[in-house]
This record gives sequence, C-alpha cells and structure tokens, in this order.
Amino acid sequence: MNPVLELRLIARLRVGIGEFLEAGEVPDGRRRVIPIGAGTVDGPELFGEVLPLGADWNLVRADGSETVSARYVIRTRDGVLLSVANDGVITDRPAGRLGITSLKIEAPRDGDYAWLNDAVLVGSLGVDDGPSGVVIILEYWCAVAG
Repeated sequence: MNPVLELRLIARLRVGIGEFLEAGEVPDGRRRVIPIGAGTVDGPELFGEVLPLGADWNLVRADGSETVSARYVIRTRDGVLLSVANDGVITDRPAGRLGITSLKIEAPRDGDYAWLNDAVLVGSLGVDDGPSGVVIILEYWCAVAG
C-alpha cells in the first residue's frame, strides 16, 4: 500500500522586494526583474534570514497572471548558506491574488540541512504589507502511515 502524503510546514519567509525593473515586452509577455531584499525565515524546521541579493525574473502574461522565477540565498541561524530556486505562477483566485510555487533548495551535502536537497517543496506566495514585500509559506510533502 502506498503511504499517504501530507504537507508539513518548514518555515514562513517574509522577504522585502526592491523597485521593479521594467525590461519591457518580450515574446511571452512583459518582463520585470524584481530585486529580492533582506528577509526573515521563521521555523518550525528552518530559521534564519534571506540575504539581500537575488531577484525574481517575473513575467506578466497576457491573461494577467505572472510567472515567478526567483533565485536567492538563505543563511540559517547557524551560518549555513542555502541556495533557493523558486518557480511558479501568481493568479487571481477566489480568495484573492495568490502564488503557488515549487522550490528547490540546494544545501551542503553533509549536515543538518542535507535532507532539503531531496525534499519535494511547495510554497504559497502572498503580498506582505503592500507591494514592498512578500510572504512565502514553505512546506514539504512527506509520507505518513496510510
């Protein structure tokens, strides 16, 4: 029998964003580069800070939805650097504008965070305090007894 999968919270990320750089119309829509600023990472599985580097190569499509293609770095509270790739789509939903993303975290091969290299990670992305920041709820799929 296959195990049942459930989502478990890793952390909430609150991340500042900089002024959008408008690159203009490209074949698939309007390209914007959104600088990623400093932020916080608050458990239960992961604690630390988002470093103020990286960006989202955002694309506004003709239907008004947006693609997310963000790359940034988390420094854990014990000093480990984690590289994050976060890709997904932001659309209007009945509950409001929301992004659903798939994340890949690259961690050192040895150590407390190595499990993130193979984890299936998902995120929900929403606006935090206006257009100056976002909140990402980071979760992972895990098997439980079924």
